[in-house]
Amino acid sequence: MTERVFITGVGVVSPFGVGRDVYWEHLVKGSSAAKWITSFDTAMMPTRFWANAPETEDDLTSLLPNQRAGKLLPRAAKMAMIAAEEAIIQSGIDLQAIDGTRFGISVGAGGIGLVDPGLSPIDVQFAMKESGNSDIPDSEGEYWKYLLDHMHPLNPIRTIPNAISAHLAIQYQALGTCLTYTTACTSSAQAIGEAMIALRHGRQDIMIAGGADSGTNPSNLLSFSLLGALSKNNKEFESASRPFDRDRDGFLLGEGAAFLILETESHCLRRGGKLLAELKGYGTASDAYRVTDEPDDARGAIRAMKWALQDAELAPCDINHINAHGTSTRMNDPIESHAIHKVFGEAANQIPVTSNKSMIGHLVAGAGAIELAASVLTIGHECIPPTINLINRDDECDLDIVTGEPRRVPILNVLSNSFGFGGQNACLIIQKVES
Repeated sequence: MTERVFITGVGVVSPFGVGRDVYWEHLVKGSSAAKWITSFDTAMMPTRFWANAPETEDDLTSLLPNQRAGKLLPRAAKMAMIAAEEAIIQSGIDLQAIDGTRFGISVGAGGIGLVDPGLSPIDVQFAMKESGNSDIPDSEGEYWKYLLDHMHPLNPIRTIPNAISAHLAIQYQALGTCLTYTTACTSSAQAIGEAMIALRHGRQDIMIAGGADSGTNPSNLLSFSLLGALSKNNKEFESASRPFDRDRDGFLLGEGAAFLILETESHCLRRGGKLLAELKGYGTASDAYRVTDEPDDARGAIRAMKWALQDAELAPCDINHINAHGTSTRMNDPIESHAIHKVFGEAANQIPVTSNKSMIGHLVAGAGAIELAASVLTIGHECIPPTINLINRDDECDLDIVTGEPRRVPILNVLSNSFGFGGQNACLIIQKVES
């Protein structure tokens, strides 16, 4: 017998600030989190804006549940710890009363790696220039000397891909499974889906699942720009993220974290917890095509959506809202629209669609989690946030896209899409808990 899986807590650090309430308030208002970069000279950068979280490193450290761990945590991990703590508090779980061996972690991570992005050659040059140091390294030897003088001695431990999952397990004494998924833009959606499978099959009672990313640094900005993925609309940067608009030219780089507390039905009922939504379905599939391009037939996205519906035991007509991947890139938006039409057929134009990335940008490894968090809030408030900046609809994106004011409608089932570099696709379905 498989267990039903429920969401009992949600925590968020978004480009709008700390907390799910702050996040929801701005989503409903249709705010843009895009900011002009002032922390370094961007004169020669193709893209000069992003959607970073407003908190400084000191701000984030002061909000950590364990501030002593601050020196060991990269920025993404700090945001993850803060979001997870908010989710734990909302869930009401008594950590002293649970079986730690039945308590697991599942994290989508990115933007970390074995080299601290703040110490890449380009970041070193920016840092020295901004500090007024004219001795910018112009040779490999000078660069390595700078690293010897400035690199944190615990850098390999701070920046390993499983830094977030490891620190979460330590903080909450989660002695069960501890997983890390690094699958680009699909990372945290897969982390949540795989956590659901572990719970369904009785391997765990509780999972902290979600993801975080912090790629708002010079080298990452330049790398995505050269890849052709970022918008270069510096003149209209606040409205540059334009999913499904014919004038879109790339995505807005964001940062943040979102975590959910997932529990089996039996465990939650035993402790008297409150159910926010049921995690109903999960589908994941590979394009097996190209590392950065999606196939025109959208085969992976179509399979992932179909498999999520099958897993949830729902028909296409049962879905009341789609939280789209909606990146604002020339390639993704029409292909996702095509995939939705293929899966939902005649119902496709009757399902309200929105893209949170129009406001918060693309959180890459954290995107799936923060968008699923928005979906949980959407169900709870019976309100769909708009897609902002959509002025001239692309004819290839023929969907019922929510624009202007938020749409207040009863919602039972929500599909959240995540499609990533490498041809990774993951879709999640959540369902309202009937009172």
